[in-house]
Amino acid sequence: MTPVSQASPLRADCIADSAGGLTFDVRAPGATEAAHLVLRHREGPEEVTLPLAPATKGHLRAALPSSVVLLEGHWDAYASVTEEDPDHRVASGAMDVHPQASRVPYETRQGNLSVECRLPRSPSGAPGTARSATMDPHPPARSALPSR
Repeated sequence: MTPVSQASPLRADCIADSAGGLTFDVRAPGATEAAHLVLRHREGPEEVTLPLAPATKGHLRAALPSSVVLLEGHWDAYASVTEEDPDHRVASGAMDVHPQASRVPYETRQGNLSVECRLPRSPSGAPGTARSATMDPHPPARSALPSR
């Protein structure tokens, strides 16, 4: 096992699909079974820890399925690849983002990887206004005649 150099930051490529799933490929030679990626919400204490598993030579992969609920807002990516290594910010790599993605990875001004989570859009295009299947889309008609 080759130790990870502190001089070179961990870099992650990211794929965002239309269903809201995210895949992170982290370039990290010398990683151990303790490797993980953490998404931390900027405005609160919420965080999601994802295990990093071997993918290809020198790369680890973490997947965030669409079934995992993330609060709306910005989430910063951190990673640790050894047990002794504290979490470090992850540098942004290549990104493949589906146009309909509700979780959008992006590069910050400092070159780090972050994810913006948006409310899913309804068919009308308004955020968070999707109607329930049991809701009547047509309100009751009102009579134009004055009541007696």
